[in-house]
Amino acid sequence: MAEETVISFEDIRFVQEKGRVRGVFQQRYFFSLASDELAAIGAFTVEDGCIVFAEREKRAWNKFMPLLDKGLAALTHGVRNKPCVYIHKESGVPLVGSNEFGIIDRGTNVLEVKPLTGCNLSCSFCSVGEGENDKRDVLVQEEYLVEVFSQVARLKRHPVEANIGPQGEPLLYPRLVALVRDLKRRGAAVVSMNTNGTLLHERLIDALGEAGLDRINLSLHTFDQSLNDRLMGGVQDLRRLQEMIRYCAGKIDVLLTPVLLPGLNDHSLDELIVLAKGIKNRHWPSIGVQNFLHYPGGRNPGVKERSWEAFYALLREKERQHGIELTMKGNQRELFNICPDQSLPKPFRKGEVVTVTLRVPGRDKQEWLGDADERVVTVRECRDGKEEKRVKVRLLRDKHNIFAGVPA
Repeated sequence: MAEETVISFEDIRFVQEKGRVRGVFQQRYFFSLASDELAAIGAFTVEDGCIVFAEREKRAWNKFMPLLDKGLAALTHGVRNKPCVYIHKESGVPLVGSNEFGIIDRGTNVLEVKPLTGCNLSCSFCSVGEGENDKRDVLVQEEYLVEVFSQVARLKRHPVEANIGPQGEPLLYPRLVALVRDLKRRGAAVVSMNTNGTLLHERLIDALGEAGLDRINLSLHTFDQSLNDRLMGGVQDLRRLQEMIRYCAGKIDVLLTPVLLPGLNDHSLDELIVLAKGIKNRHWPSIGVQNFLHYPGGRNPGVKERSWEAFYALLREKERQHGIELTMKGNQRELFNICPDQSLPKPFRKGEVVTVTLRVPGRDKQEWLGDADERVVTVRECRDGKEEKRVKVRLLRDKHNIFAGVPA
């Protein structure tokens, strides 16, 4: 009998298509392998999600792996068919230094955990313009993310909260349940998640609760379905969302996080407060109202910012009407157990010129992600970038160990 080699992976399922084999990676991402390139390795078939070669094992794997690397380098996120960069431990891209993915430490015991970019909605007030845009998406290997989180968490003196708050929708992350479970196992006293809730269902809530998710920070802004869908840039089923809030009772605390948009959803605040008063959390408040601010690169639904003075005056009036604390001014950190804490040292400073090794294309055009001294550096205006190229970069940003610059 001729020797056969089965090519299979836990996170990849292969599907035969005309002239190509599609690799479905972690359920939501895909890439293509040309049939003629596979045939050059040996006669093959696609069976039960695997590729079977009529070829010796060593030769088949040695010839196949460069094709797989090529395919993963051209990964596509299936949600909006956008190109996607997969960042894993062997990619050479550190997970500290970016504002868009990885681990962010802003000098407290709360670490931001960002496993992906990309969103199924395109909120009209999104502070980072996520969803429908012309940027590449990013996907981070779960094991790599947890490893780096654990390294940073060990520096902290206080119990650490891991806030899964990506520039996108975390429920799109294929390994979300494993991420929650592993964060808890590797140093997180609390795991919270920011979400629009559209993909929540009972089985997932059960799984997340069992994995250790403590709190859902839920993006909910009005009960007017028509207005809501315009604000969210997509359909967010409000009836279903309220069912999921009720289902979370006793399993996962829910914090409503409405953004007040002057002249658009102010009238919805009373109803949201009534809903919040019916949420019986175990540990945290049930509503945290946010003031709309316009950020560079974010979206604006055509409203002006409300001054902080006017914003807090409105909240104080609603506190008197409803008998619920809303301002949390001065004791927000106490309510959420947020403490100033030791941070990672900064290896560079703004204005400094550093040597960066380019690794993978960044999210924007003419942008690359590179590494220098165990930090990822976003290199903008990099017109002639290529992998492994070393460039001198003048840093334009260093706050919170987030580094970005332009070729010097």
